[in-house]
Amino acid sequence: MMRSLILIGMLFLAEVAFAAEESASLIAKVVNAYGGRDRLEATVALRETGKVEAATQIGRSGLLLRAFARPLRLRSEIGDENKGKEVRILDGATGWRDGKAAAGPALQAMILQAVRLDLPWQLLTHKDKVVEKPGVERQGKRLRVLEVPVESNLTVTASIDPDTGHILYSCGTISGGPMGVMNFETAYEDFRTVGGLLFAFKETNLASGTKTADTVLSSVEILKAAAEQEFRP
Repeated sequence: MMRSLILIGMLFLAEVAFAAEESASLIAKVVNAYGGRDRLEATVALRETGKVEAATQIGRSGLLLRAFARPLRLRSEIGDENKGKEVRILDGATGWRDGKAAAGPALQAMILQAVRLDLPWQLLTHKDKVVEKPGVERQGKRLRVLEVPVESNLTVTASIDPDTGHILYSCGTISGGPMGVMNFETAYEDFRTVGGLLFAFKETNLASGTKTADTVLSSVEILKAAAEQEFRP
């Protein structure tokens, strides 16, 4: 009996080690596809411009300005001066929405967005905590799914094409809050290289399965440093 238990334990540990090795290999493929460790590590700040087309009446359409800086800094402006702008700002654990302090799901959603904008690097730097989830079928292709824990009730998953290493789909999840489980999903298309780094120039955004917007980028600028004023209301 004891020998059987020892054998079962050894087999379990071997399976865990194999799974970890397979996940590490996939993360390495993602990192290489998005520009390599050195380039990703050196990319501390970005500025993106484009356009958002809302899919719901309550959504905001218009020009997009999006700035990101590590570790968790984000500025998102949608709209124009004539019709008004929606402005979301995140500076670490503090956030604002249209100039007012954000808390709860409104703040957590911005944290998840900042993480997904840096997802290849997040996978690499948190690889010891990454968990591989069951794969998914999307558009006739089997994708592998890696989950990154962000906070106690926040996670982000990356659905990855195992052939190319491209992240084709991500999902940020808020669980355990007053509104139950909330999912913020993004599908990625139109991959282009800028400064040796790979970016998806088209995003389709969904909230808990309902399409909310299409985002199309027109430019991506890799910055040497963040503009501090961008992350203040």
